[in-house]
Parts: sequence; C-alpha cells; structure tokens
Amino acid sequence: MELNLREQDLRTITKSEFIQNYNSSNQNSNKEKFEKVIISAEEFRESRDIETGNILIDKYGSNDHMNNGENGRGITFVGEEKKKVKELLPKYRINVLASDLIPLNRLVPDSRPPRCKYRTYAHDLPTTSVIIPFYDEWPSVLIRTVYSIINRTPRHLLQEIILVDDNSQMIELKRSLDEYINDNFPKDMIKIVRNPKRVGAATSRVNGWRASTGQVAVFFDSQMEVNIDWLQPLLTEVKKDRKTIAMAVLDYVNAENFEYYFYEGHLPRYGFEWKLGFFETFFRKDQIGATEEDARPGTVMVGAAYAVDSKYFSEIGTYDEGMYIWGGENLEMSWRVWMCGGRLIHIPCSHIGHIPRSQPYSFPGGRRYVEVYNYKRAVEVWMEPKHRRFVYDSYPEMATIDAGDLSERFKLKEKLQCKNFTWFLTNIWQELFIFDDNVFAWGSARNIQNNQCLDNHSYLYPAPKALYLEICHYKLETQSGHLKHIKSGLCLDHDGQGPIMRACNIQVVTQNWQFNHYNY
Repeated sequence: MELNLREQDLRTITKSEFIQNYNSSNQNSNKEKFEKVIISAEEFRESRDIETGNILIDKYGSNDHMNNGENGRGITFVGEEKKKVKELLPKYRINVLASDLIPLNRLVPDSRPPRCKYRTYAHDLPTTSVIIPFYDEWPSVLIRTVYSIINRTPRHLLQEIILVDDNSQMIELKRSLDEYINDNFPKDMIKIVRNPKRVGAATSRVNGWRASTGQVAVFFDSQMEVNIDWLQPLLTEVKKDRKTIAMAVLDYVNAENFEYYFYEGHLPRYGFEWKLGFFETFFRKDQIGATEEDARPGTVMVGAAYAVDSKYFSEIGTYDEGMYIWGGENLEMSWRVWMCGGRLIHIPCSHIGHIPRSQPYSFPGGRRYVEVYNYKRAVEVWMEPKHRRFVYDSYPEMATIDAGDLSERFKLKEKLQCKNFTWFLTNIWQELFIFDDNVFAWGSARNIQNNQCLDNHSYLYPAPKALYLEICHYKLETQSGHLKHIKSGLCLDHDGQGPIMRACNIQVVTQNWQFNHYNY
C-alpha cells in the first residue's frame, strides 16, 4: 500500500501498512529482509548493539539523506496537495500530510551550543521514565516522538516510555496503537495508560508518573523530537541536587512543514505578568554562568521537557489534580517548587524540538473559564491578598468562580513550610512590575479626542517605536501616565499618525489627555 497525499488514504498505523510503505518509499538503502526479533525491555537496556527487529531502530541513521523531512528539513506542497493541506490545518492544527510523509526515525540537526558536544557524563545516572500524555494526537506525530526518544537516548538510562491516553476519541489511537506498540518495540518498553474519562494535562501526567518505575520522571508533550544527548545533562543536574526541576531548551518544529529549526545562541528564560500570561524573556547578567553551557536559574517552567526526581515529585505535591484540562499548572508548580525549597534551572546542553500550536481540542465550559478556574486555584493558595488583587483585576469573573476544595493544597503548603509570594518576587522574579511598589500612580492615559490610550509596548522586548496610541486595553503594566517631559518641557501630542512630543499648548485639543486611576 502506497501512502499518498489524500485524506481518504490517511490510514491507521498498522505494522503491515506503515512499515511496508516506509521500506518501499523511504528506505532505498535498506532492502534486506529482517526477521522479527522479540526482546524484552531489560535486554534492550543491557546492550546498545542488540537488534530489536524494527528497522527504524536497528538501522537508525542510515536513511537516504534526500528523504522528505530528513535531517529536520521541511516539506513544501504545491497544487492540489497544497489545497488539501490548507483544508486540514484548521482541524488538526498541524500538517498531518507532512507528518505521514516524513520518516518516523528521521535525524535532526544538532542545535546544542558547540562546546556541549565535548562534554562527557557519568555512566551511573538515574534511570528514567518518559511520560507522554496525549489527547487525539495525530498518530504519526505521537509515534515520531517515541522513536526520537528510543533512538537518541542511552539505552541503559531509559527505563520506559509511558503514553497516557486522556480518553482520546480518534479510533486510530485505540487498538491500532496498541498493536503497533506490541509489534515494533521491546516488550514492556512502551506502556499505555488509558484514562477512563478526560482529566487534562496535569492529572494525566500524574497518572503516568504513578505507573512509572524509573528513578527520574521526564514529562513530554506528544509532539516532540529530542535532540542529541538530550537526557544526560538533565539527569546530571537532578543527581547533583534532587530538589531540582531541570528544564531542556525548546527548539521549534514548524507545524505546517515540519522543519526542525532553532536560533543559534538563543536560550530563553520564561516569565509571567499579572494576567498570568506566559512568555519568553532574557536572563539577567547575574544569572549567566562563566560559559554558555552552564546551567541558569529559571523563573517558571513550561509544562513539558523537564526532568524531576520521582520521589521529590511526590514530596513536593505532584500537580494540583483539581485543575481542569490545561492552563496554569506550570505556574502553580513553579511557584510551589521555588517557595518550598526547590529550584528550577535551564540546561543549555539539552535540546528538544517542539511543535508550537494552538490546542486542536475543546475545553468543557470554554477555554477562558477553564484557565480562570485554574488560575484561581493557583493564586488563592500561593499569592498574598496584596498580589492576588492584581490578578483579579484582569479577570473580573474570577471573584464569582468556585475554585473547589483547596484544603489539601493549603495543608501541603503548611507541611512544606513554604515561603510567601513576596519572597518569590524579591528573590526569583524581580522583574515583575508591582504597582504599589514601582509607580506613583497607575491607570491609563486616554486621549479625549480619539478615545485611545497611550501604550509603550516595552514590557518584554524593545518596541520599534517608543510610544503608541491604540484601543485602551487596561493592561496596567504597559500604559503610561506621563504627559509632559520635565527636562525638555515638551508635551505629548497626537498628529493623526501616532503620539509625538511637541511644544505645550493648552489650546490644542490633541494634547488634552485624561488620566483614569484604578483604586483597589
């Protein structure tokens, strides 16, 4: 069966069809026949030379380098195929045609800082369980994630890979997935946990962790491809300090053409603002080590691509399983780890490719409700009232949402003798703009004539222009109340194109601004 580029031919991942197609289309250099070898996970871990009987593992690295998508290259579609891609993207949020065409075991470019290539690691690092929750993930995307781990992880360190099905509705992820796993991987190397009902990312990760047997748990998303020597740097830091969350650097896999790409020398730090939006930012100079490959302290974590000692994960309280589906669990855990005696660090020598995309699935009750519900659970436990009010101002409906039973989370906080949020802001996230402490007044500067507000767009990265006029959004961390520049004596004006500084003239209506103050 030839896998072509039409939706009706996107078939389930059975061994007879998928492997046959791969051999005939993409493995011209590997024409010999392989007799199926049944080995156990233990045998697999004992020797890197023992064959599994799966050509995608045993002959890894020998693909034709001109294959579609090989070495992280993307795929371009034209004509009718391009139209079909455009039709399918809104449904799956990824190019499923491209995913089915490129090799499951492709190579990716080495994205690590150059000196990482010469680092050596101890042999006796902790054993690792990789936990991958998924919900209606496209089969070839999920399986490619698994192959990348199998093929680019030292065998003696990989205890198991645990796939957690969060009650997927796609039929291809049921029996066919079970059969493919059983037929193509060492016995007990890949385990599937199936949630009887949909519980979301946080609880799915916990369910996978409960089924794990490794000394360290590594949490993934279902659309990832690991890079070279990705695991050893993470385990080294966890072994050094068991109260560590060791985070890999996320590279990018384009959702439309599956190109694996990265920015050389780019190592982001993650932050948040009072609306609890999550973003990339820079490291302060005092956080950068002597070399580019040295670990750096983090502020908050993403939900995946991190390693944690399995026992410590239990001691720190795993995830808040009272949260719904997705959103806020990464912030809550980050605050908890730092405030309760742990640490988050970025590991420059560990890189993992990730497909960034909007969620292709629905949120019961709506995405905003789910996120605000989760945020409320987090801020009620970990923020003081003087900080919590800034979050409530961004989400007025938060005041009336019932966040459920938080008693166990408060007991955990007391048991761990955690520090308060003021400590976190003083020692970990000093860059967060605190209205009471950092400004004389806060609010919006609104132009009377055109009813637009002044904004500087400079909270995260430098903006192309110093000032903007736009529809008032009341994000208090960016809107300025400055109307007159004291040193120059110039006043803020609006010339029809944007804000401008001009000689002050009280008769000019475009220099007439109104400051709206917000009281708490």
